[in-house]
Amino acid sequence: MSNTDFPSLCPCGSQLSFAKCCQIYHEGKKPAPTAEALLRSRYSAFVTGAVDYILDTHHPETRDQIKREEILDWSKNSEWLNLTMHTIERGTTKDEDGIIDFTARYGQGGREVDHREKSEFRKKDGAWYFYDVYKNKPIRHETPLLGRNDPCSCGSGKKFKKCCAA
Repeated sequence: MSNTDFPSLCPCGSQLSFAKCCQIYHEGKKPAPTAEALLRSRYSAFVTGAVDYILDTHHPETRDQIKREEILDWSKNSEWLNLTMHTIERGTTKDEDGIIDFTARYGQGGREVDHREKSEFRKKDGAWYFYDVYKNKPIRHETPLLGRNDPCSCGSGKKFKKCCAA
């Protein structure tokens, strides 16, 4: 299905017409101003088969991780049902990165699938890109952790296990 064949409401769920919403980004008339707008436009690209847009909006540092054929197959062989945003962290026009937790619901092979993902978005040269599925970063402690038998850090004079750890 080409972008011009798509019904009037945008598939991203914005309640705007496709022509005034994601189609503007697909056609390169302007870049998505926020990470959320980019995610919504990428979802619409899956719905409409705009595979080149999906590839072009994948961050150059991680673009080698995706395959055009797989995206085309997923786009064409799925019935895209809806997009739900759960949480959005950063990703505004003033930010350089953002994280969005969302669900893309689609039908495939006679069953419905809830594809829930937490995605990381980054700006490069002022434009938003999908970077990767978000991976929690390991926690780094600035000071060594207390052992059970170490003196408690609160200054009580007791062992940690008998004081604050209890």
